[in-house]
Amino acid sequence: MIGRSLLLAGIGAAMGIAGPASAQTIEFVAGQLGGGWYTMSSGMAKMMQDKNPGLTIKVVPGGGTANPSKIQQGQSQLGMGLDIFSKMAREGTGVYAGRKHDKVVMIGQSFSDNYVHFIKAQNAPYTFEDVFKQKNVKIGVTKAGSSDEMTYRFVMEEYGQSYDKLRANGWKIVQGDYNELASSYKDGQVDYVFLVLGIPGAAVIDMGTGRKGELMTWPKTLSDTLVSKYGYSPATFPKATYPSFQNADVSAILMATTLMASSDLSDDIAYKVAKTLCENTAELPKIHASMDVYKCETAVKIQPVPVHPGAMKYYKEKGFGS
Repeated sequence: MIGRSLLLAGIGAAMGIAGPASAQTIEFVAGQLGGGWYTMSSGMAKMMQDKNPGLTIKVVPGGGTANPSKIQQGQSQLGMGLDIFSKMAREGTGVYAGRKHDKVVMIGQSFSDNYVHFIKAQNAPYTFEDVFKQKNVKIGVTKAGSSDEMTYRFVMEEYGQSYDKLRANGWKIVQGDYNELASSYKDGQVDYVFLVLGIPGAAVIDMGTGRKGELMTWPKTLSDTLVSKYGYSPATFPKATYPSFQNADVSAILMATTLMASSDLSDDIAYKVAKTLCENTAELPKIHASMDVYKCETAVKIQPVPVHPGAMKYYKEKGFGS
């Protein structure tokens, strides 16, 4: 019996579930290697560990649509997410139809805006509106389970396409992480790349060092459809974002980053996470420039999913919670 109790206590500590004060380890699921989320998660994890002795955070790769399920299954206790997919997961709608993720809660929101990029190489002939009608196109897309790839699916559907139909038309579709896609673009293995990143995205900057191109403007009909149908927000890439790919503002769509947590995460750790981020807001843009949009005062103003009680305790103490 004693051995079993010690085993259960160890499991609880490993998950960051409430228990005796001791060293605690939790898993933080990020984005794909080479992407902004992985950089952000690693930086935030280091900050949390530095400010909270005894807390260990293991950062692992993930993706925008897969991360809620990793939270729900108990594999990860913190995770990067997107407002629209976090809400879908919690409610069991959309791509999570019939599978309510009732353990998905949040620490806060708007740590970064995630812009949907569609880039074509300098000599690639087709525009955004035309490319899905063509044959023998070479395109790079992130792996399944990412918000990038799911958004790409939404776009294909709006143009009456699918992976099978495009491949039947001679399309070469390369799927990989951001580093792999950047290399494929620079090497000429793909002429188009579709991805979602905070700006400026390191992978996109890297792409521009080897091959010029164009960041394509989203057709208004398409962007309006995704905004109304799925909850994306209209966006604009400022002219100076990517000198290798644009010489003017470029219209697009975006999603807001939500820092998800498991409802099984202890109130103590959730409180510490919220407190650490709020008391070190000025340091966040040093981790990734896109994090300059985060404000503790408005972190829980919009709640696509419920706020973790431990985090809400901190916000209420500061007069930010409701």
